[in-house]
Formats: sequence, structure tokens, C-alpha cells
Amino acid sequence: MKDANKIARDTDKAISSLREDEQQFIQQVAALLAPRGLSPSQGRVYGYMLLRQGPVSVDQISADLEMSRVGAWNAARNLEAGGHILRHREPGTKRALYAASDNFGTPMLEQAAILGEMGQLLQHCSDNIASGEAAVQLHDRACFYHALQQVMEEKVAELNAQRASQQQIRRNEK
Repeated sequence: MKDANKIARDTDKAISSLREDEQQFIQQVAALLAPRGLSPSQGRVYGYMLLRQGPVSVDQISADLEMSRVGAWNAARNLEAGGHILRHREPGTKRALYAASDNFGTPMLEQAAILGEMGQLLQHCSDNIASGEAAVQLHDRACFYHALQQVMEEKVAELNAQRASQQQIRRNEK
């Protein structure tokens, strides 16, 4: 948590064009995600994108977060690659706009895929390389990872279906 607090303090100076509660939210997102592999700038851009109601340009991200345009662009590209945000085209230009992904499960499905691949590797090692108790433990761990993968994939599908149904109901009410 010490690193998370340092990141939050470091971003205090960097975010001044936003309301205080928005700044705090963005700092908290960055601090929470830093130990999970997102850089502080990626965490800040992600927190910022979660607050936006529609797509915004890299220039707007850069201005609002008071970070370099290159830093904002790199963070946005990495977040896009991870499924956290989506890139949109501005009609009539080549300019990219970014918005938080409306598919909440994409990053979780990537984690689930990693668990599945790790499970396959551990099972292969259990079957072909390890012996004795080590093979048994590798097999058990492989089964655990595969079970987690399955549960995550099923839950993401279930939640996506529920969300689609809720969105349809809201559209019909309008």
C-alpha cells in the first residue's frame, strides 16, 4: 500500500483541471492498478476514461490530466490492447478518440485465458516431466487453474447477458 500511496501523492500535482473528487477517483484507480501491472499513467488515463461520458481525444486526455500527448497516447494504446478502453474514429478524420470499453469482461477473459494456458503447461509438466509428489501437486494446480478459467468465462458470459438484457429494457423504456 506504501507504493499505492506514493503514486496517489505523485499524481496530486499532475491533475489540476478536474474537480477534486474526480482527481481523487483518478488517483485511487491509478494506485489500485499499479501493483497489478498498469503504469501510473495508464491507471490515470483509465480512471479518467471511466469518468467520461463519451469518446475523447488524446489531446483532451493530455490537457485534462496535464500529461504529455505522447504519454497519453501510449497509455491509451496500452489500455486499448488490454481491452480496458476502445478506440473510435472521428468522422471525416483519421483522429482517434478513446472511451472506456462497454465490455467489462474483456480484461477478465484475458486473465482467464492466461490461467488456462498456465493450467495446460502445468498439466503437461505433471504428465511428462515431474514425478512423485511434484507431479501430483502440478496436476492439482493445473485442475485448479482450469476450474478458475471455466468459472470466470461462465460468469463473464452470464453478466454480459444480464447487462444486455438490462440495456434493452432501458432502451424500450425511452
